[in-house]
Amino acid sequence: MHAFLNRIKEPSTWAGLSALGIVFGLPPGTMDLIAQVVLGVTGLAAIALPEKKQP
Repeated sequence: MHAFLNRIKEPSTWAGLSALGIVFGLPPGTMDLIAQVVLGVTGLAAIALPEKKQP
């Protein structure tokens, strides 16, 4: 989950997902909405999930 959260924070990930969405026919406004929802969910997950303890 931590690796996923790190990747989802990277702008290049969102640029790639947006490009794929547009290629497959989704309007840019829809991609913006999807990005906002996913960022909201990952933000809530980051708040709710405890951090791993260091050894």
